[in-house]
Amino acid sequence: MPAGRPPTPTERKRKLGNPGGRALPDVSNVIALPPVEDTAPDQLGPAGRAVWGVVTEQCKWLAESDRPTLVMLCEKFDRRQDFMVRLENSDPVLYTDKGYAYANPLVGMLSTLETEIAKLLSALGLTPTDRTRLGVAEVKAKSRLEELLARKQERSGGA
Repeated sequence: MPAGRPPTPTERKRKLGNPGGRALPDVSNVIALPPVEDTAPDQLGPAGRAVWGVVTEQCKWLAESDRPTLVMLCEKFDRRQDFMVRLENSDPVLYTDKGYAYANPLVGMLSTLETEIAKLLSALGLTPTDRTRLGVAEVKAKSRLEELLARKQERSGGA
């Protein structure tokens, strides 16, 4: 993880009117990248397909050039699901034929895999901190008025 304060995304600087006054890249040089396609690769299992669906539906900042990283992330979720099933059918502590206890290797493999998943989530801007750093999205809670309007619509639609 880089030390220090993360850089402000260029898009945010443009929105704010470039408060720092430093030169920004020329807008004419900015390339619009095609969004990542929502068709999941064939090799993905159920867990990977679920992650693929959520990410491609909700993370509109991802480009087709991010596809290899997203595929890797989804494959790791499939592998994690496999490890979890295997651990459920085993014990976290195993014993040698002479009765010595040792940690189930799946526990360490799962921990390593989850660290790799966290890094990929971060690289794609899929954690709250990274979304803030990129300036691409933020969670907005419903206001009280929005909740009341939604309830009113539900009642009138159901009647």
